[in-house]
Amino acid sequence: MEKPKGESPRGAPLKEQFSAEMTKLREMSLRGKVEHIWEYYKIPMIGIIILIFLIGGLLNMWIFNPRPETALFVAWNGGFALEEQFDGLRESLEKRLIDEHKNEEIIISQFMTGVDDPTMAMANVQRMIAMLSAGTIDLFILSTEMLEEQSNGGFLRPMESMLSEIKSMNPGIYARIEENITMVRYEIEEGDVSENIMGISIGSSPLLTELEFFEQELYLSIAITSDNTEIIKQALIAFFE
Repeated sequence: MEKPKGESPRGAPLKEQFSAEMTKLREMSLRGKVEHIWEYYKIPMIGIIILIFLIGGLLNMWIFNPRPETALFVAWNGGFALEEQFDGLRESLEKRLIDEHKNEEIIISQFMTGVDDPTMAMANVQRMIAMLSAGTIDLFILSTEMLEEQSNGGFLRPMESMLSEIKSMNPGIYARIEENITMVRYEIEEGDVSENIMGISIGSSPLLTELEFFEQELYLSIAITSDNTEIIKQALIAFFE
């Protein structure tokens, strides 16, 4: 039996199949060609389009417009503040601490663990503990209540060693910081009490005054798991320059 014109049997060589397909398309109208191509090739065409978008997105993320690396992560648990105040603080710290030629950023994120809603408070505590375990958080900005609570929770690192380094680096700035040193008496283990410098009062620091935080009772503390020592020192200095 003679095969129809433009048809090629299954299993024929690829070259013969391609030739038959081209013959079939030449005999069709433009609309027929479009409908035929869509009907028979839509799945591979959609796959190719998706692949192009995925490759383009990855190239954009990795090469053309990579996401900035986090130079400093600040966890805010100091009560209410306006979004524009957070933005102003982040921008001010970035200007002081980040080289403009580096693709880095500072993140300030709220952790409202002292709220009345127990479900929300627990969710924020769990999030904070997970990020501490991962070493993500570098600094805390805390209210008086949260400073004492997180000291007792073992979330904060005593600051004596870092302050000693700042005193050697910049005695003038250290003199301003020294006036705001906050000692906290806290329980390390049951029956074992310690008193250390766990926070620096920053509510009246030049930086927060400039940003109109209006002398809130706020304290800067170091996360127990952070090893981002150099930029933490520079951040502490930036609050009192």
